Amino acid sequence: MSNEAPMQIRERALEDMPAVKALLTEGGLPADGLESARGWVAIADGQMVGHVAMEELGASAVLRSLVVAPEARGRGIARSLFCHAERQSVGKAIYLRTRTINAWVERRGYRTIGLNQVPSELKASPEFGGNICTSVPIYTRGAQQ
Repeated sequence: MSNEAPMQIRERALEDMPAVKALLTEGGLPADGLESARGWVAIADGQMVGHVAMEELGASAVLRSLVVAPEARGRGIARSLFCHAERQSVGKAIYLRTRTINAWVERRGYRTIGLNQVPSELKASPEFGGNICTSVPIYTRGAQQ
């Protein structure tokens, strides 16, 4: 039986940014533009073990920067963070790019789309503009067909 304290999710604070950026770097994810996105951190045993962000632009939202510390993986933290971020954008079409959790997001009802199907309002997001590799699949849920 584990004596672990339960995991908590709270809004990301400015003082969390260095640890968040370190987690993202360790996970091979970009931190560009993260300051403009609302974010949440997962805390377990007094340590930050995960992060997710949601950037809302018009009628759409970009789910990004989902990362879990390697030593905390396999405990449902990513799923908890993902669901928390989704609940924050009720009524909005959600978009994301991933090459690592593709099957998982498809099971959650997301479908792949082409870059030409991304709303123009999202092109300002670091996830869909700039130097993001065009080969990274794009997923959406709640968008018009």
